[in-house]
Amino acid sequence: MKKNLKLKNKKVYIYIDVPVSKHQINQIFPKEFKLKKNLIFINTSYLNFNKEQLKNFYKKIPKSEIPKNMIYIKNLKNLKFFFKKIKSSDIFIFYNYFFSLKNYKLDASELFNEINCKKILIKQHSWIFPNLKKDFFISFFKLLKYLLNKIFLSENSNSVKSDYILSFGEKNKKKFINDVDKNYLDYPSFWIQFNSIPKNKKFVTYVDETLDYSGDQFLFKNKVQKKIRNINNYLIKLNYFFSVIEKKFNCKLIICCKKKSKYDKNYFDGRKLVYGKTLEFISKSKLVIGHKSDALIQAIYSKSPVILLKSKEFSVRRNLEISSKSVNLFNKKCNFLEEYNDKKVELDTSIDKEYYKKIIDNYFVSKNQIKQNFHEKLTSDLNKLFL
Repeated sequence: MKKNLKLKNKKVYIYIDVPVSKHQINQIFPKEFKLKKNLIFINTSYLNFNKEQLKNFYKKIPKSEIPKNMIYIKNLKNLKFFFKKIKSSDIFIFYNYFFSLKNYKLDASELFNEINCKKILIKQHSWIFPNLKKDFFISFFKLLKYLLNKIFLSENSNSVKSDYILSFGEKNKKKFINDVDKNYLDYPSFWIQFNSIPKNKKFVTYVDETLDYSGDQFLFKNKVQKKIRNINNYLIKLNYFFSVIEKKFNCKLIICCKKKSKYDKNYFDGRKLVYGKTLEFISKSKLVIGHKSDALIQAIYSKSPVILLKSKEFSVRRNLEISSKSVNLFNKKCNFLEEYNDKKVELDTSIDKEYYKKIIDNYFVSKNQIKQNFHEKLTSDLNKLFL
């Protein structure tokens, strides 16, 4: 009883510096998260993006998906005042902080270092080294892009003083575990759910990425580009492909959609649409079809066959990104939707289990991890830190 009363008065601050949807929050802190009532979300997106960018971002999201339990800080004075009010017995978690560190007006690292409580810095997943053996051309450009980003877009998170570093996989574990100034928290990726995997998988899943614009484009690009040149032509091709898949695998194909982007009607010939349950459905699928969504990482853990689709209706850049994802995550080359429909190529539903294991171990779940979801491990660690 005393322990519960003690925890009730503690606060866990989550720092976010970009606009987000409810679903993005719930993926990391779901309803099952036992300390949800202790969470206070601080959002400084108004300090990093202009009103027009934010307006366009939220315009693409259903009103029900705009977070309400979030404190939006709109000027530097209020941010400083807010940080001073944080008690030493509380815990502060840096989740999104890249744009704050890049914002010279904030002097964020100095601000962050003045926060007087235990601090946890979440380091994002390690960069996946290119699979040069599978596709040298695609992998070379991935490597070149990484090196350029490292030079011009370094995150400078080393300037933030924290008590703990939280990250994922063997690569980051080896990188950070010997930091004498910080304790390392080794976690399973929040892109993986340790669901029970059924022996008899009864459907195929398509991981949808919406048809028009990505909301993030409105934040980072002056001129937004449509994902698909001709949506009507693309849907005819895609739905035909789905019919072929359903016939071949003798099962239904389910469309898994982002919860933050709801369709005004069913564009997939009446096939079932499921919102916000992508990871769960991937685990239960006999085949996963997609493009370049991060949710596809779940397919590696659940050992599901994956087909990534390029299309002649996509931009060259998007097709290159899809090729890169296929080669580096799944160790297989991908083909154009149109090539499958014209019977120029055959479906490759093979799985490289050894490669899958290497990717999971190195980048998402380190070898000695207990199979528990991100939020379950966080609950356990926060309880220890509060005591």
